[in-house]
Amino acid sequence: MAVAPAVRPGVKEDVWIPSVCYMCYNACRIRVHRVDGVITGIEGLPGNPHNNTRVCAKGRSGLMSYYNPGRLTKPLKRTNPQKGLGVDPKFVEISWEEALEITAKKLKEVREKDPRALLFTTFDLHVLGTYIIPWLGAFGSPNFTAGAAGWFCGNGLHPIAWMFHGCFYLEPDWDYTRYALLIGSQTGHGLHLNPMHAGPKVADAKARGLHMTVVDPWLNQAAACAQEWVPIRPGTDGAFAVGILNQLLNELGIYDREFIRKYTNGPYLIGPDGKYVRGSDGKPLMWDPASGKARPFTEAEDFEAAIEGSFEAGGVKCRPGFQILKEHVKSYTPEKVSDITTIPAETIRRIARELGEAASIGSKIVIDGVELPHRPIFVDFSRGALAHKHAMLTGLACQLINVVLGAVDVPGGFMGIVAAGPTWLPDADEDGMLMPALEVTTLGVPNPLPAVPSKIQKLEVKELFPLAVYSRPMIVETINNPEKYKLPYKLEFLLHCRNNFLMNTANPRQMAETFAKIPFQLSFAQTIDETVEFADIVLPDTHYLESLVPLPEMVQCNKVVGEGDWCHAIRQPVIDPEPGTRRNWAEILFELADRAGFLPEFNKLVSEYLGMKGDLALQPDQKYDLEQFVDRFLMAKLGPENGLEAMKEKGFVPEHKPVQAAFPRPFTKGRMPLYAENFVVAGERVKKAVDELGFDFWDLSDYQGVPDWKPCPSHNHKSKEHDLWVINYKMLYNSFSYTAENAWLNELTDKHPHHRGIIINAKTARMKGLSDGDLVWLEDPHGIRVKGRVWLREGIHPEVVATAGIQGHWGMGRPEATRGKGLHFNEFINMNLENLDFLSGALDCCVKAKIYKAS
Repeated sequence: MAVAPAVRPGVKEDVWIPSVCYMCYNACRIRVHRVDGVITGIEGLPGNPHNNTRVCAKGRSGLMSYYNPGRLTKPLKRTNPQKGLGVDPKFVEISWEEALEITAKKLKEVREKDPRALLFTTFDLHVLGTYIIPWLGAFGSPNFTAGAAGWFCGNGLHPIAWMFHGCFYLEPDWDYTRYALLIGSQTGHGLHLNPMHAGPKVADAKARGLHMTVVDPWLNQAAACAQEWVPIRPGTDGAFAVGILNQLLNELGIYDREFIRKYTNGPYLIGPDGKYVRGSDGKPLMWDPASGKARPFTEAEDFEAAIEGSFEAGGVKCRPGFQILKEHVKSYTPEKVSDITTIPAETIRRIARELGEAASIGSKIVIDGVELPHRPIFVDFSRGALAHKHAMLTGLACQLINVVLGAVDVPGGFMGIVAAGPTWLPDADEDGMLMPALEVTTLGVPNPLPAVPSKIQKLEVKELFPLAVYSRPMIVETINNPEKYKLPYKLEFLLHCRNNFLMNTANPRQMAETFAKIPFQLSFAQTIDETVEFADIVLPDTHYLESLVPLPEMVQCNKVVGEGDWCHAIRQPVIDPEPGTRRNWAEILFELADRAGFLPEFNKLVSEYLGMKGDLALQPDQKYDLEQFVDRFLMAKLGPENGLEAMKEKGFVPEHKPVQAAFPRPFTKGRMPLYAENFVVAGERVKKAVDELGFDFWDLSDYQGVPDWKPCPSHNHKSKEHDLWVINYKMLYNSFSYTAENAWLNELTDKHPHHRGIIINAKTARMKGLSDGDLVWLEDPHGIRVKGRVWLREGIHPEVVATAGIQGHWGMGRPEATRGKGLHFNEFINMNLENLDFLSGALDCCVKAKIYKAS
């Protein structure tokens, strides 16, 4: 059993220090026990409203990552010019001064030649909202990418969140809900955001009688705790969602007419071209049944607009957006959806009926003296449903269930995280459509739609993804084929920190070939992982227990929804690194800006970006250390009484959340796109751009105003031999790949050997002559195969096999105890345009394979 270091005798120091965890991105407020300079324990910080004084086992294990003997202590320089998978970089230790001079010289060269040739990549979400964007702006590069999370995770979710809520992320309101439908999601069960806050709320909701139905190919953690698990064929979640919509709108007639009329563009008249019919003043029109004529939406309070029917306005035949949606989904009968998903038709009918009845349309609730709509249902959709081609259409279909039932940003429903705050609400654009508040647009896409230029400047080709929040997989295309995308430069410098492309994205051989083409890579790292092996210079980064980070919740994900106060915190060092060894990577960004000659621009931009004004603004030519910067930043955000020294003592400060911030929909002017006219407009703009560029390979077929299910590429494989779908799943106690070296978490995985192998339906396995523990091959139609042992289980779809994500590490810096254990699912994922969702930028994870015994 791995243990924490023993406490030395003769104790002279025994303290608890407040800080913020970073074993995942949820920013739980913690306190750390230090005895005579030795960290002996981690627990939740008492009294904080974020994680309710709790911290998970993963958080408690953070001290073992800190005491990992494989952590770097000196900068490293590559001496082997060859780069490739499994190629020894032959690193040698160098001084900090030499490492910084080499790096600064290269930065100067790139900036003078073409600053766009630098790509900044990190998934350190806790600083994403502070230093990175200003640093890139000062350098002159538009290129940032976060890594794997933008390949599979939020592509079909975050744009939906912006359009329907005005924020980046979504969570259910457990306090007032009674029926939860989870589609490819495990929210509230140790995963998703703020699990320490959500977990007790889920338990309380279940004690009150919450009904939970989980739709997923395998019996995940949430499904194991639900009233009902509904197995579904991978990649067909969109068909199920549209089928539920059809039942609600056409068979049951259960939908919130008042909500649709008041808060969506459901009454807007849509012409034959799929766009709004507009009046002489350019405003979208609605139909007034009383007067028998079309009127601008700005007069909506004066009449009850039609949401159904067919009309003629100004000589144009048109229908309300809701009518178009209602007619469109009618073809998704339970029998048709059953053929696609394998879910029985009667189950589809029953779930739709239960959901519609539980919505209690018309019900009200009084909270803090304010009467609000009460819709105690929600549909939550996440990576399982969205890590596919056509991800945006699937996300749209799932969200529209919440919309037609009126369960958006009201008690009991599906909520946007910080869509509104103590001093702000989402706004409305000139067409009356919801637009995010300026306070929350740092990570997303503001409305109205941006113009689509016909020149590509960004490595992610983000210009051609106007509805997406990001288009991360495209960097593989542009690094390998810059001429194809008419980029005026080639990537010269990769600044890399806290993500692991080789493990977490596409096939590692494909990624290795891509990274080998990058002339210079700087990696901030704690250990030498699979991606760091490609670095030219490695700078040893601090562990989070050694780091200073102000307001890690600024990324927006890390605040709670519904009732309950927010709180602002800092991560402070609870132990200092040995002198001359590790340095905080944010501090090095300041140093490199100075050495490379753009410190004045950085100081100016970071002050503007973070609202540091007057005496708190950074002076252009002055060099600040990290503590000086953080002190000014905290006072700018939290007031002069909450500078760095004060926050070190307090750990956090609470912020009251008024009812309009907790449940903003009734207070918000902007309407939601029940009919996605913005998709149609965006499609026209992209078509114009790609025609000018000559990109005849660009797929525009998903730019439509209503959702559909469309098959993933693997659904078109007709081989009877490859008869199984391969999925991966997340273990509760692993985060991406950076917890793999943690001794305690590694032991947990070893105690559950099926996490290192392949889970298969017991009946399917017996039909194939397989038994528990058999060594087998999984092989896809392209001949890529992985080897592992099978484990027979009942809780998995009969057409599916499952493997745990992010296993099979090979990095030279990994502990021997973790290297080579388990399967690497991403071997099967290939980045090509066939597998790309051209609307959201998601990369398809639908994989077909055959299984056979290994000889």
